[in-house]
Amino acid sequence: MVEAMATMLIFSIAALALTNVLGFSLRHQSDGMVTAKVINLAQSYFEEIAARRFDENTPLGGVPPCSPATTPCSTIGIDGESRATFDDIDDYHGLDESPPLDSFGDPRPDYQGYRVQIAVSYPTPAQVTDLALDQPTDAKIVRLDITTPAGKTQQFATIKGNF
Repeated sequence: MVEAMATMLIFSIAALALTNVLGFSLRHQSDGMVTAKVINLAQSYFEEIAARRFDENTPLGGVPPCSPATTPCSTIGIDGESRATFDDIDDYHGLDESPPLDSFGDPRPDYQGYRVQIAVSYPTPAQVTDLALDQPTDAKIVRLDITTPAGKTQQFATIKGNF
């Protein structure tokens, strides 16, 4: 009788542990898919932004780059364009889209409930030193925050050089 009770106790503990493991895996089974979607979304925005000129005052082809010695770089922000006609990197500053849109302004399929926020800035003095830049207008930092339908935010950043 004691052996039967001990066996039942061991099976009960094992069943409880198995239930906890299964519950955890069921709650998190879609995390990998959501992470992949977030990374793909970030990559598509970064590719779209990288295809644009460095600055409103940068000529097509990028030569000569804007600088205090040539044509001064513009301030960060939209220069009167709409989303479909953004032509330089800092036009994306302050972009806040939910659902995320493609470069034509159409909602991206399968991204309902996602939110994309973009901030563009020149490097701080400390970043100028860390990146071995001559001046702040030598680069722009693009920060991208993507919020999932569950409310988790992933942050990404890239640096675009002025050349």
